[in-house]
Amino acid sequence: MKLLVIAALLAAPSIALGQTAADAQACERFTGNPVRAAEARASLEGLARGSDAAASSFAAGCLAVAATKWNDAAKAFERAVAANDRSAIAHYWLGRTYGVQVMQASVLRQPGLAKKTKAHLERAVEIDPDHMDARTGLMQFYLRAPSIVGGSVPKARQQVEEVRRRNAFRGGMLAGTVARREKQHAAAVTEYERLITQYPDSAAPYSSLASTYGDQREWDMAFRTIDRFIAAQPRALLAQYAIGRAAAESGQQLDRGEQGLRRYIAGATPSPGEPTIATAHLRLGAIHERRGDTDKARAEYQTALRLEPTLEAARAALGKLK
Repeated sequence: MKLLVIAALLAAPSIALGQTAADAQACERFTGNPVRAAEARASLEGLARGSDAAASSFAAGCLAVAATKWNDAAKAFERAVAANDRSAIAHYWLGRTYGVQVMQASVLRQPGLAKKTKAHLERAVEIDPDHMDARTGLMQFYLRAPSIVGGSVPKARQQVEEVRRRNAFRGGMLAGTVARREKQHAAAVTEYERLITQYPDSAAPYSSLASTYGDQREWDMAFRTIDRFIAAQPRALLAQYAIGRAAAESGQQLDRGEQGLRRYIAGATPSPGEPTIATAHLRLGAIHERRGDTDKARAEYQTALRLEPTLEAARAALGKLK
């Protein structure tokens, strides 16, 4: 059931029916892009004090998400939905929030929260069929949730095709996700190679292809893919992160991996859906651990948790250190 947290880890929400562009953009900037947090906070705090019940509740929910106060966020988004049931973006964010609560809840509460996650993502799509993030959320839910609460691989594939009809690039990326999840390695490679050919300036297909080879422990192919990535896009910091991730997971090219992660940490301003700076510190800690330097590994894991207190992988890695 903990895999349902994916509903809260989606890419930036698109602007949907029933919510102003300013509201949705401010929410995403504040919750997903720390560089613009101060600007967005001012906008959201103003909205939260306003007289429009739907807008003020939505803004309050965004502020609570940014503070990782998930119960408060759920209550706020519930009020936003109650004030305007036609707001696709409010339903979407409420579904995301319930997805996080699934991971934090007791076993008894998880099924109910999972069903709420699904219901609000479905409602967002019903209101706005072109809401790509809600469709992505549904795909992830159907793919990862147990069947008892509505999980279904065929339904996940249906959402992939609905997205592909509207956005070929995004649909291809989601098709690769389903293929990887279903351990259809060749199909995933085919999807990502097609996207690299069709969208040579895009970073995500290279990164996902390298990770796909990593899934199979085909490290030579993973590093070759990253080299192709760097040759095609020498300034792409995501390529530097990819080096670090492959090094941390494989134990190979550790010096190169460390350099890549340090470049990413120093220069990246990750967009929603991209690796966070905290995650880069987590990978750097793993590289130090590979070398047997537990003091440096511990320091990196602690930094990752300070930056992102909900990063459970860093907490687990820290707990395993002797």
